[in-house]
Amino acid sequence: MQKKIIALAVAALASSAAFAQTNVTIYGVIDVQEAFVKSSGATNGVNQSTVSRLDAHGNYIGFKGVEDLGNGLKAVFLYESALYADNGGGLAGGRDAYVGLTGGFGTVVAGNLTHPLRAFGAKVDLLPGAAGFGTTASLTGEIAGTKTGADDRASNAVAYVSPSFGGFSGTAAYINGETQPNGANTGEARAYQLAGQYENGPAFAGVGYHKADNISGVADAEARVWRLAGTYTLPSNTKLTALYDNTKVENGSAYDKRQALSLGVAQSFGKNTVGLQYAHAFKTKDETGSLDKTAANLWTLQYGYTLSKRTMLHARLSRLSNNDNVNYTFYNMPVNNGVATGAGSNYTGVSFGLRHTF
Repeated sequence: MQKKIIALAVAALASSAAFAQTNVTIYGVIDVQEAFVKSSGATNGVNQSTVSRLDAHGNYIGFKGVEDLGNGLKAVFLYESALYADNGGGLAGGRDAYVGLTGGFGTVVAGNLTHPLRAFGAKVDLLPGAAGFGTTASLTGEIAGTKTGADDRASNAVAYVSPSFGGFSGTAAYINGETQPNGANTGEARAYQLAGQYENGPAFAGVGYHKADNISGVADAEARVWRLAGTYTLPSNTKLTALYDNTKVENGSAYDKRQALSLGVAQSFGKNTVGLQYAHAFKTKDETGSLDKTAANLWTLQYGYTLSKRTMLHARLSRLSNNDNVNYTFYNMPVNNGVATGAGSNYTGVSFGLRHTF
């Protein structure tokens, strides 16, 4: 009842006529965790001693709606804003926001979008909301210190999602660059993505390709990412996950490339869920060959206890171990609380939290 009242108030503020035509839903997540993090083993001897902090990554409020335009055509919109429950920082935007049309032809949307490769990564991650430290994006989302965009949302994007044919569907996305790198007339910092997926009952499988030009505003710097992802839930309520990522960043004749994978298993029994996931980044290679001591491993143990359909207690323990010549960090909520960590660092985090969806 309360949500209906809120929805009516919001719609009335926007336009009473619009509310007569559009159904609006308000939703979101509040997830706060008491965390303890540290680093060790840095080759330069500079390590982060244990720090306590309150983590609130992945919190948001959203509004979405649909208007029936007739003849099977509908208008859709969505707006999400990140919010920070840990420090009263309020709304911060930065999440999905789009408007589009949907019908028998599929769906076309434009705005700030969760693109398919990012969605694949979140699909296989066992952590609630694929958020906070310990997510597999820590090893798949960057290479040689450069983020490829494959695990970030796409700004200034236009996407088409096909209808589902027996569980099969496809997605194509174009990300406008909107600027010339360094002012040079060498092309926008644009990106493209193509993906196909199958989802039916307990099974999910997807394959996607990401291509980015002039990344980070550097002329001729390019990235390409291939990603495979799959999940399957057994009748015993055992969930199995797997992801393979192949990334290459190049600038002229110089390049860095890296393969990474993740495997996970989660078992639910009653109100309890226990999950374990492992990710590995293989050695980075460049135009001279394999680079020594550039691999990394990530282990995350997760536990959840369901209090209701909307509320759960959860805990996690994560350990990211780097070889001496590389410094992968937690993609979300990194360990840099006062100390600039370096190559060879090993990161450990443990947290206990409460998550509520509405």
